[in-house]
Amino acid sequence: MTFERTRDLTLVKTLFTIPHIYRQTSDDFSPAPEKWEPPESSDITYVLVRDEKHLLGMFALVPENAICWKLHPCLLRNAWGEKAREIGRAFIKWVWANTPCVRLVSAIPVSAEAALKLARDSGLEQFGVNPKSIMKSGTLQDQVLLGVSK
Repeated sequence: MTFERTRDLTLVKTLFTIPHIYRQTSDDFSPAPEKWEPPESSDITYVLVRDEKHLLGMFALVPENAICWKLHPCLLRNAWGEKAREIGRAFIKWVWANTPCVRLVSAIPVSAEAALKLARDSGLEQFGVNPKSIMKSGTLQDQVLLGVSK
């Protein structure tokens, strides 16, 4: 598999607003998918992941500071299962080799069980919980805080 940076914000929007992905990554206060626009900043790194034949998804990396970056995965259905775990582990290695990041973090709603499992299987470890910090389907939910260090 390969990882490549992209600045194609049209592709970024297309991927993040796929209905099953947008439902998982948005909250009750997010705009309708057609109105959502990906943040455009030279600080944000968008990275596509492909195998020999297909686009498998992408990641957005948003620096919280110079060394700690927030991870936002967006994997397509053709990358689910064991392939997703391979991608997650390989992407973390790519980050260490290709960016100044030394800590990746993520906040995942407790209801997103598959995303939590993938994060843990990829090497992220829980370091806390942000209670009642996201509104999904009219219900306040906790977010599990996970991270991994270089």
